[in-house]
Amino acid sequence: MLKLFEKSTIVQVILILAVTVLLWVKAFANPQPMVPTGHYSPLYDFLCQLALSPTLSTILALLLVIGGGVYLNLILANANLVPQNSLLPTLFFVIAMSANTPTLSPALLAALVIVVIVERLLLHSTLLTVPSNKIFATAALIGIASMLYLPALSLIVAYLLIAINYRLYGWRDWMMLLLGLLAPYLFLWSVQLFTDDLLPNFVLMGNDLSAISPTIGDCTVLQGIANIFLLATFIISLFIVWSRLGERPVVWQKNGTTVMILTVAAIAMLPFTQLFPVDLKFFAVPFSFCLCHRLSLPRKHTTGRHKPWRNHLYDLLFILIIIAAILC
Repeated sequence: MLKLFEKSTIVQVILILAVTVLLWVKAFANPQPMVPTGHYSPLYDFLCQLALSPTLSTILALLLVIGGGVYLNLILANANLVPQNSLLPTLFFVIAMSANTPTLSPALLAALVIVVIVERLLLHSTLLTVPSNKIFATAALIGIASMLYLPALSLIVAYLLIAINYRLYGWRDWMMLLLGLLAPYLFLWSVQLFTDDLLPNFVLMGNDLSAISPTIGDCTVLQGIANIFLLATFIISLFIVWSRLGERPVVWQKNGTTVMILTVAAIAMLPFTQLFPVDLKFFAVPFSFCLCHRLSLPRKHTTGRHKPWRNHLYDLLFILIIIAAILC
């Protein structure tokens, strides 16, 4: 099944559309309004003032998820991290972004910003570093993501690890990080200064950053099992891909490490959000990358008479991932 999926673009598109319909049919049967934020999120609050209808919110969320998946697929393919003819990253991105709340939410919009951040940080030449303009853009995007969903500031933790990966230790690198992070906030604070909202918003932001209140959400037993299965599959795939980094060229290693490090930011957000069921939106980028390789790399390393059986096992895993996402 996976071989057929990878060989035919038409089959890939049909399956992605079919899975998307299955994941979103309930959302369109009972459209939900934009999810109210439980955090300081001035940019998202501004979007909420548009008072979009539940149906329009659901349509926009679906279009953004599909667009984000296609864009991520192009980014990974251009960096040679996935095969040029594979749409598996798009499928897994749609699964991760749709597995919980299929409507516009702060987490969904902030997770889409992460896709753009990845594009800024991936290498495309033998120069094993990131130029200053991309550091500034990355930091500014982190700032924008946090204005949509304040816990997204934990992306700074992931960036610091990525900076170690790329050896971005120079003073100019740190200045670009600071200036880029402040750029969107300076614009926001200047507006709030003229509206006399600056100090109250500082207080709200400080209170939000200091308020750590992890919660357990409501879910059925079946939904809980499906969520655990998706999370366990991702964790196992992450360790397998990480263990095989040494088999790849240096540029591939750097780029692959950058994508997987984003998992740290997603974990850092958990104390500010729901511990279980785990919202996979912030895991969507590394989830897509790791599962794509989990389902493709093993078949290239297996030989002998047991290979067909292993192929069937990976086909079964592929089907179970789709079923688990639908059950979530």
